[in-house]
Amino acid sequence: MPKNRKSGAPGWAFSGLTWGIAAGIAIGALVVAPSMAPIADNSFNQITGSESGESRGKADEATEEAQRQVDSANALLGNSSTAIVAGALEQRPYLIIRTPDANAEDIDVTNWLAEQAGGVASGQITLTDKFLSSDGADELRSIIATTLPAGAQLSVDNQEPGVHAGESLGAALMFDPKGDQPLATVDDRAVVLQALRDAGFIEYEDGTITPAQGIILITGGQDTEAEAEQNKDDPGGQDSQDGNAYSSTVLADFARALDSKGDAVVLAGRRGAATEKGSLGQVRADDKSSVSTVDSLESETGRISTVLALAEQINGGSGAYGSASTANAEMPAPKPAPRRDA
Repeated sequence: MPKNRKSGAPGWAFSGLTWGIAAGIAIGALVVAPSMAPIADNSFNQITGSESGESRGKADEATEEAQRQVDSANALLGNSSTAIVAGALEQRPYLIIRTPDANAEDIDVTNWLAEQAGGVASGQITLTDKFLSSDGADELRSIIATTLPAGAQLSVDNQEPGVHAGESLGAALMFDPKGDQPLATVDDRAVVLQALRDAGFIEYEDGTITPAQGIILITGGQDTEAEAEQNKDDPGGQDSQDGNAYSSTVLADFARALDSKGDAVVLAGRRGAATEKGSLGQVRADDKSSVSTVDSLESETGRISTVLALAEQINGGSGAYGSASTANAEMPAPKPAPRRDA
């Protein structure tokens, strides 16, 4: 399929009309409420029982009210989601790559929305725990080096496993962003995929993977910022956090390297992935990255934003979207924005 960077104006125009109706009502609740966290303040211990109970009661009522607003906004956007994304990915092949902790509902709904946007599914690949673990790093590097698609090159300056894996799979799976042909042949693509699957680094079904113009990389991130803060002083929690930090770094490297080959990658996850050590947080901290990121994927806003962000990527733009403090906008604009300078 030709990979010309058309504007997709009819789809975007229709999305823009619906945007004013649905998103204008819903964004306030969806953006504010997910960022609300339980209040932990030792000063409550100094308050009398009646005052403390009254304060907690008001806080509970406020939280419940915010949740009702979120539920209502999600319901509204859910009913309008197909109209919002209509035509955004018309005839554009897309691939979903997921991590082991990615939520199944997040994946299913995002994939369904991409199809409703006119996209053509190119398959789904799962990265295993071994792919994201330091224990498999040397083996991953070795397999990548010996199965590289013809014409593809690996970074000499940065030889981290996530970087080389992204460069290899990007070359194997994506279209040439400057042309209308896949970067790799069918045989070269099969060699890379089969070798990684045989070694336990990825999972996919035979005969389901075809080249894509854009890739949606979906991760989990269920841990909240408050939980991460609590784990700082817990030895066991810190060990777990460090392990997750390594996996997050591999994933962030992988996303940027994929994008270096195909120029259209969106990294999406739940809000916890946007913390400083999370994969989204690391990508967002990199000023040179042109990977789009979407947090709060558990919400309708996040899932719609992921599809719109991929369309924006294919049209040459990028952004950081969601409710986390590191996002630069709640959702992509109805009309694709130009890619920011690296």
